[in-house]
Amino acid sequence: MPATPLSPSVASRLRNAARLACAGIAMAALTACSSVSLDEPLEGTPWRLVQLDGQQVMIGADPKIDPTLQFDASTQRVSGNGGCNNLSGGYKRNGSALRIGPLASTRRACIDAGRSRLEIRFLAALEATAGYTVKGGQLTLLDGRSMPLAVLDLGVRAASPP
Repeated sequence: MPATPLSPSVASRLRNAARLACAGIAMAALTACSSVSLDEPLEGTPWRLVQLDGQQVMIGADPKIDPTLQFDASTQRVSGNGGCNNLSGGYKRNGSALRIGPLASTRRACIDAGRSRLEIRFLAALEATAGYTVKGGQLTLLDGRSMPLAVLDLGVRAASPP
C-alpha cells in the first residue's frame, strides 16, 4: 500500500518535533554523563572513607585512624590516612577523569589486622581510580569501566554503632 504524502505544514511540524525530541535526548544524555558538580569541589575538602568495594566501612571520629583523603589543587597532590599510616602522592584530573598515584605511605605497624587489610584495599582502590563523581557531599572513585571503587563523605561523622 503506497504511503500517503503529508501536507507541507504537517511535515514541517513533524520535523520540528523530531528536532526538539533529539535536542531533549542530547541534553538528557549530557546531563546524565556530567555528574561532576562545579558546586561541590574535589579539592580543599577532607574526605572520609565510608564504602569500599561495595561494603560499608566502620568509621569513628578520629582522623588519625580513619581512612581519609584530601586533594590540594595548588600542588596536584593528595594526602591522608589509610587507617594505619599516612599517605601522599600525586593526582591528575581532567573533567571527570582522575588518576591518583603513585602513592607513598609511612610504614607503621598496624595492631588491628582488619584495619591493616582495609588500608591495603583502600590504597589499591586509590591507585586503580580512573574517574570520579561528586554528588550530595559524596565522592565516588570509579575504575576504568566507571564502576565504584570507593565512596568518601565530606568531613567528620559520628562513630558508627558496633
